[in-house]
Amino acid sequence: MKKRKRLRPLRKLKEVIGRIGTLNLILILVGAFFVWFNWQMLCIFREQGMIPESYACAVIAATIGECGICGWIRTNKDRRREHQWEQEEKQAEKSANSRESEEMTDERNSF
Repeated sequence: MKKRKRLRPLRKLKEVIGRIGTLNLILILVGAFFVWFNWQMLCIFREQGMIPESYACAVIAATIGECGICGWIRTNKDRRREHQWEQEEKQAEKSANSRESEEMTDERNSF
């Protein structure tokens, strides 16, 4: 008998999240939350004629803060990656220069 393949929805979900990226997923969720929150505030406004200002300001400040933290994390990741690339380029240049100098000394010694 053949083994039946088991469905693994959590594994597929992890793969999808891995492709999107965690920070991008957070930004998508924050955007969806803003749309939902604005809809709720419009419904409250239609019924009551006003919205709870302090609540709206607190929620908006918190979500903007979350986006700011995500941006800060992204900037630090990009800086670290660029620094790593610079270090790798310097190492490659050093090794190329040392090979060239070794070749030149070998050529001088062979004459």
